Amino acid sequence: MQNEIKNLILELLETFISSLIVILVLYMWVALPEQVWGQSMEPNFHTGERVLVEKVTKHFDDFERGDVVVLHPPDSDSIDYIKRVVGLPGEMIKIMDCEVYISVDGKTSKLEEPYLGSGTCTNGGTSLREGRFQKIEEDEYFVLGDNRGNSADSRYFGPVNKDRIVGKAILRFWPVNKMGFLW
Repeated sequence: MQNEIKNLILELLETFISSLIVILVLYMWVALPEQVWGQSMEPNFHTGERVLVEKVTKHFDDFERGDVVVLHPPDSDSIDYIKRVVGLPGEMIKIMDCEVYISVDGKTSKLEEPYLGSGTCTNGGTSLREGRFQKIEEDEYFVLGDNRGNSADSRYFGPVNKDRIVGKAILRFWPVNKMGFLW
């Protein structure tokens, strides 16, 4: 009887330690939960909502326009921002007359942003002045919050280097009534 209890305790301990190692590996290298704070992504994301951020793909593939990403702003490694990718490496970006324009190979077009509320006005900032093009360098992305009137984003701190992006938000899991994949 004493041997059975000892074996049970060892088995439980082994299961607990194995599970802990798997969870830590997943959290550090694969995915992590992130809580939304602030108004910068309204009306699409609100304070208190939780998303799952996938961290692996960025090492093998580039982000795409429209992806929702979690990043560290240029001046802090301890703060996480959630923003949307609007400008890609090698492109030129300009904000003018409340709209975002993208120029690729000399062809300029207005960015269609179906995720924004109607009547949303995008203004320039200290890093990207109204009416001026800014080049996005290789391994950089231009990110904006969906709430253009209340968002600290690339208009103010400039394009974000790929290594500052933690990962792509792939799943909203809280609140339950808004649960779903984000692609």
